[in-house]
Amino acid sequence: MIEPEERLDEALRAARALERDQHRRRRWVFGTAGSYAVDTAFLALFALVGTIHATVPVAYGTGAVLICVAQYALIARGWNLRARDPNLTEIFIMLGIAMNLGVVAAAPQIAFPFLANQFTVFAFGMMWLSLRDSIVVWTLGAIAFGAVLLANGGTMGVPSATRYEAFLTWAYFAVVMGRCLVLSVYAAEMRARLAESRRRLAASYEQAKVLASHDELTHALNRRSLMAALERERNRAERSSQPFSVAILDLDHFKSVNDTLGHAAGDAVLKEFARVAGETKRTTDVFGRFGGEEFLLILVDIDCSHGLQATERVRMAVEAIDWSTTAPGLKVTVSAGVACYRKGETIEQLLHRADTALYEAKRAGRNQVKAEQ
Repeated sequence: MIEPEERLDEALRAARALERDQHRRRRWVFGTAGSYAVDTAFLALFALVGTIHATVPVAYGTGAVLICVAQYALIARGWNLRARDPNLTEIFIMLGIAMNLGVVAAAPQIAFPFLANQFTVFAFGMMWLSLRDSIVVWTLGAIAFGAVLLANGGTMGVPSATRYEAFLTWAYFAVVMGRCLVLSVYAAEMRARLAESRRRLAASYEQAKVLASHDELTHALNRRSLMAALERERNRAERSSQPFSVAILDLDHFKSVNDTLGHAAGDAVLKEFARVAGETKRTTDVFGRFGGEEFLLILVDIDCSHGLQATERVRMAVEAIDWSTTAPGLKVTVSAGVACYRKGETIEQLLHRADTALYEAKRAGRNQVKAEQ
């Protein structure tokens, strides 16, 4: 994919993610409105049985409508995205606290259930607020409650003078506990989903790293990774004068395998060769697919003669494979050229010498390893 298309794809994914977040925020507004509607209904019932004046549920319901309409409008127009917290959690938590304390101040005789309702507000806020913002909200809420308590402390009570009041108090308190429980379960599920998303993201990142550094077919290192490893070895050799060698390995007559048996058989040969070569090399050596049927072996801390021996072991292991499992009568061999790094030369010069040695192995009859002369 070309770069402009990649940028367009990223922009489209970001736009879809943003719209999903905004949709979730709009749903939360309806949830908040439903919660306020329940509170208003209980206030109306308390007014109906004569516990409080009818203006209290009217004022509370009006305030709730204004809050929810303002919240929805901010999200619908996208203005919330300009804020540090697009959820606008801190603002609407404080408004929720103010609504409950307003009821306590206006109707202290029903203070207990609406003070308990503060736990619902805080349970909602703790899902979205940072620790610092949570402390700020808690501090302001505690100060506001203290002010209301000082102003109305002597008249605050639990409405239970009649059976109706006792029932409404019990029912409303049960609703408060239920809302807290639902929010707690939702928060736990959200944390679990977030943890799972992070796990999948980490797995995808690791997979992306593997795909970026390994050949998709053989799972051996790809050319980019091999060149990076060569550069590291060259730098180390320049600093410490430690030797290292490279071997270019080429499957003999591989084109005929593709032409006569098909590309599926050719792919099977490449994978099997990469597996055997990877298992035969030393653990300190670096092996990968250099391109097509050519592979590169970086032989660490050994000179050309020992590099020749190490590469010969790979050649013999390939020759010993029973290739008939891939195709009846199939015989696969490999030729290789080995070159030892000379201080001061470039990687291109080193690879050119190894490639020249490989050409000599091919010209000498294939299925053999040649070292630079």
